[in-house]
Amino acid sequence: MPHRPMIPVLISFIGGILIGHIGLSHYQSLILPLFLLITSIMIASFLIPTRLRFPCFLLLFLLAGVLLVLTTNHPSDLLPLAQERKRVIMEGTVLKPPKIAGNIARIEVRAERLFFQGQVKQLKEKVLVSIFNHVRDFSPGERIRFPARLRPFKNFNNPGRYNYELAMKQRGLSCAVSVSDGRHIIPMGRGQPGLHREIIETARGPIRNLFRERLSPQNQALFRALILGEKQGIDPELREPFNIAGVGHILAVSGLHIGLVAWLAFLLSRWFLSLFYSLTLKTDIRRLAAIITCFPVVAYTCLAGFQISSQRAMIMVLAYLFSIILGREKEVWSTLALAAFIVLALNPYALYGISFQLSFTAVIGILWLGPVIYKRIPFPPDQTRQKNIFYRLYLYLSGLIVVTLSAIIFLLPITSFYFHRVSIVSIAANLMVVPILGIWIIPLGLLSSLSLPFSSFMANLFLQMGAWGLEWMIGIIRFWAHFNWAAFWVVTPNVFEIILFYALIFFGLFIMHRPWAKVGLSLVLILILADISYWIYETRFNQHLRVTYLDVGQGNSTLIQFPGKKRMLIDGGGFARGEFDLGRMVVAPFILQLKILRIDYIVLSHPQSDHMNGLRFIASHFQPEEFWYNGDKVETPSFKELMKILEREKIKILLPAGLSDKRDIAGVKIKILHPLTDRKGTRSFDRRTGLNNNSLVLKISYQGKSLLFPGDLEKHGEEMVISNAGPVLESDIMLAPHHGSKSSCSKPFLRIVNPDICIISSGSGNYFGFPHPDALRRLRNIRCRIIRINKKGAIRLSLGQNKFKIKHFLD
Repeated sequence: MPHRPMIPVLISFIGGILIGHIGLSHYQSLILPLFLLITSIMIASFLIPTRLRFPCFLLLFLLAGVLLVLTTNHPSDLLPLAQERKRVIMEGTVLKPPKIAGNIARIEVRAERLFFQGQVKQLKEKVLVSIFNHVRDFSPGERIRFPARLRPFKNFNNPGRYNYELAMKQRGLSCAVSVSDGRHIIPMGRGQPGLHREIIETARGPIRNLFRERLSPQNQALFRALILGEKQGIDPELREPFNIAGVGHILAVSGLHIGLVAWLAFLLSRWFLSLFYSLTLKTDIRRLAAIITCFPVVAYTCLAGFQISSQRAMIMVLAYLFSIILGREKEVWSTLALAAFIVLALNPYALYGISFQLSFTAVIGILWLGPVIYKRIPFPPDQTRQKNIFYRLYLYLSGLIVVTLSAIIFLLPITSFYFHRVSIVSIAANLMVVPILGIWIIPLGLLSSLSLPFSSFMANLFLQMGAWGLEWMIGIIRFWAHFNWAAFWVVTPNVFEIILFYALIFFGLFIMHRPWAKVGLSLVLILILADISYWIYETRFNQHLRVTYLDVGQGNSTLIQFPGKKRMLIDGGGFARGEFDLGRMVVAPFILQLKILRIDYIVLSHPQSDHMNGLRFIASHFQPEEFWYNGDKVETPSFKELMKILEREKIKILLPAGLSDKRDIAGVKIKILHPLTDRKGTRSFDRRTGLNNNSLVLKISYQGKSLLFPGDLEKHGEEMVISNAGPVLESDIMLAPHHGSKSSCSKPFLRIVNPDICIISSGSGNYFGFPHPDALRRLRNIRCRIIRINKKGAIRLSLGQNKFKIKHFLD
């Protein structure tokens, strides 16, 4: 048996979870055979030689991981109805306070009764409810009844995507629910959230009210996040400085917060116990202090809502405290493996969670790189200085620098993969923010919470003192975040590149002591050089024209990669309501995973949200030279914001008159076919037909192939472009006008374009019913191959060397 058996056990368990999720998650019939197989192996392990027992145990944990995934996948009664977008009446209990943004509120509800087709069905599933218009606040534990439309969670199927479906599954949510008007929600009195939720909410409710009544909106939102684990009040504008400064992790109650509470509780407990001289002679007060510390750790986790991130942090801290109690605190690797095993045993899908990966990878980085970095810090030779307060402060700051630097370096590929940004000021900001948070804000916030049942005056006093610290912390964060160079966006590493990064660190640490490390390091460096060479060729010297139609739901967005290094983005998708920035969360990650940091040309077909809103982020962060659009103006906040960004970034705006001549970019011909003259002046956003029919229409030609981008043209607009362009419209590939609506794809237009391939970009199960059956029928009548992005995912066309290739992301 190895020296640290928990590590290979954990690896086997994780292997089983991966096998179960990737290959066997839908085979529920395997549960019984797997159970019998595990039982047989357990019995056989007592009969086989001792040297074979540990490999046998590893096999057991591998199979246990598979079985756990299969048993976790409970069948949902709501999901089949959600797949068909059914309308139902639902009754359930609110589990968390709502997140309200404008006229939209989102709440987690435990669905308990379903009214559908005259039948009543009992349920016990969690759903995410979105309420549009006339929203109001809801209290956890409140029972409500409401008419709803069910829909499944769906990913945007592009390379580099965030797996939204898996993230919702990790949170235990079955499907999404839409309520068109908050006035349709009927209060039904007090629900039954469960005994533990009822107890927790009894404590959290008064504290939440105290924060709301005594603090400014900004401070109450931050205190709710830091003490109660409720991030509903943290809007993007408030969050952004934290992200730029590299301290966004403090907004979620996780390992840092639980660890700070445990550290303070342990120090105070040990100091208090040391006052009893006889006790110090009879027992190890460190173990006793560790036992006492478990209680405030569990209490803070419950106060923070017992959410996934705080649960995981609690398990990690408790595992370490128990190692102290057992006298095994030096076995940090085994303790870490045990904590990870417990977290995954409770929820195997935590393995795919960003917070799980960040937490455990950060600890590994601190344990692995920390000692190496610490050895390189200079210390005064005179050991008598240890009693000097300045020397102790030096030791504290040195330790904080080592921990921060180790975590940042080791997390670099993971943070780049998920967040696509690196903060230059992260170390400095964390050095200043973490002490204020741990010594001032969290302790005073918790003291305020503890004193509230006994004295509202003392609770408010502690809270206001904590608010002063919070103001200091926010000031420091905004100071570091205001520099233009504070953070920069980075290309997204793929899995192979992440492995190379950690292999480089691994062999680099052992190169001075192990001969095989030199061979491994040389191989890794060769692979890194080959990877860099490949991407330099792909982004600067590839002579193919590559066109990618992105999956942006109900909207359009297309990336054009010209031969060489020039790129163009035609439309950026977007949603009319809500805070979700499709440009930042969907379009930009796709571009960054292609190792692209610059978009030279941005094209807006017409200023409607499903084409325009995603372009704001691209215009701000990808340094475009030119912005092409049809000249129409609308009085919407998103359009005004886009125009301000163009002015701020000094991006050249070109209207149809300035684009009348055919453009040539790296041998690719681009022709604007409609509108032929500027159409300036303000148009009402509600006059959708006018905006649609004035869409900028582009034709792109290269090596005998042509692509048409007609925007949202409808029948009248199609007639205008036919009269103006005529036979020039003929193209091999066409993006369906107006997402394949009934009023588009008219017979005359399709006859003159005569496409071989028609690509339709429309959200799955969209409200408008796109693509319309009539449009699909007209496309089939011309024997056109129809490709729907919402079914196939992002579609990439590659033209070059007289070859033409199509690649589907989901294939």
